[in-house]
Amino acid sequence: MNSFKVDILNTGLIIVAFILAYFLPFELFLFSYAVLGPLHYFTEINWIKEKNYFVDNKFWIYIIGLFCLVITLPTLISLPFFEGISNNESIQYIRYTILRYDSGLFFLALVIAFAFLMFKNKTTQYVVIAFGLTIAFLLRNVTQAMILFSVFLPTIIHVYVFTLLFMWYGNLKTRARIGYFNIVLLALVPIIISVLTIDARSYHFSDTIKQIFAENNFNVINVNIYKLLGLSDGTKFFFYESVDLKVQMFIAFAYTYHYLNWFSKTTVIGWHKRLTQKRTVVIIVLWLASVALYFYSYRVGLIMLLFLSMIHVFMEFPLNIISIKTIAKSFYKKT
Repeated sequence: MNSFKVDILNTGLIIVAFILAYFLPFELFLFSYAVLGPLHYFTEINWIKEKNYFVDNKFWIYIIGLFCLVITLPTLISLPFFEGISNNESIQYIRYTILRYDSGLFFLALVIAFAFLMFKNKTTQYVVIAFGLTIAFLLRNVTQAMILFSVFLPTIIHVYVFTLLFMWYGNLKTRARIGYFNIVLLALVPIIISVLTIDARSYHFSDTIKQIFAENNFNVINVNIYKLLGLSDGTKFFFYESVDLKVQMFIAFAYTYHYLNWFSKTTVIGWHKRLTQKRTVVIIVLWLASVALYFYSYRVGLIMLLFLSMIHVFMEFPLNIISIKTIAKSFYKKT
């Protein structure tokens, strides 16, 4: 499939994801996260690995692996079979400490990726990383920074902002009008959703959907978006208020299109070429097992796959930086 057909396909995918998000804001999000999400993680991790993680420093993958393990540890020990130790005073202190500093690890990972990509001299890299470590420490008690890096970065920024930038970065090679149309269309979706007239009475969500959404704390993203937009103090969440429905429509759309965009770019990026027959079989088996786990218990599935979800976000950081750098260069060349 050539790039023009892929761009046309993506126009359709944006529209389909938008329509589904409008009618099924909570259901679509939970489905996409549990079914499309794991397949995206496995295939993208394989592709990035084959690309040598987009950085020359071999320690990058070990650094982010350690960061992800630390960040996901408080959630991992909340699994039922860790119940015996999770209430231990020392464990609780460790959990509290990690939760206090996890936003700093996200920030530091970005700084490290930036240092490895932008500077060849090791001394310069270490200076930049040391500076980033200092900034991360200073920001540890800044609420806005904590929300930005630990809530928005691995969620909305990753699935929406970085997807938009990656599409822009890719279209710089072809300069296709339909490609730019898709970028603008994607950027307009939250604006379109904000001006829609929503009749909350036409929506009905089952108790199962509401329970899954609430017990997995997905509403944390929603309430922080409300707070960012000045729509509330960030403490209240309802399923049937107009603003709640609109924010969830955007979240469902962003996640769903993020996954669909990845799968639609098979021939453009060529990530399927990095899949051997053996790896394909392994990925399919792991994906089916992951989906089965979500259907067994959404909570258990989310926790068991949390490290995988997080590591794929971290592994994308170098690519995100490359995209931003290339887009910035395109403006520089025009001036």
